[in-house]
Amino acid sequence: MSDKKIYDLSFLNKISGGDQNFIREMINTFKETAPEYLIKVRDCLKDNAIDALSKETHRFIPGVSFLGAKILEEDLLKIEEFTKKNENLEEVPALIDSVNTKIEELIEDFNRDFNF
Repeated sequence: MSDKKIYDLSFLNKISGGDQNFIREMINTFKETAPEYLIKVRDCLKDNAIDALSKETHRFIPGVSFLGAKILEEDLLKIEEFTKKNENLEEVPALIDSVNTKIEELIEDFNRDFNF
């Protein structure tokens, strides 16, 4: 695996004035909400609740954006777009799998880089 980070905390550093406690709080919030998000969207997918899936994804995106996790954000934006427009829905399960993998990688990186 590459040493290139899949996140960029420069935005959080900027808005917090470099407050490491704030940044850790944001990371912890992500680590708590990400598994919940995955459970909810998998349930929505199973129940064919496309509108709810779109709304859950929409709510999750800002936290990912703040962490500068662009490759994860790209998948989430696709899920949101497809579910909002009710198009390309056959691609959503694979996108959710991709999101799951990227969330796991991101949490591993945070745990390693921040000694959680």
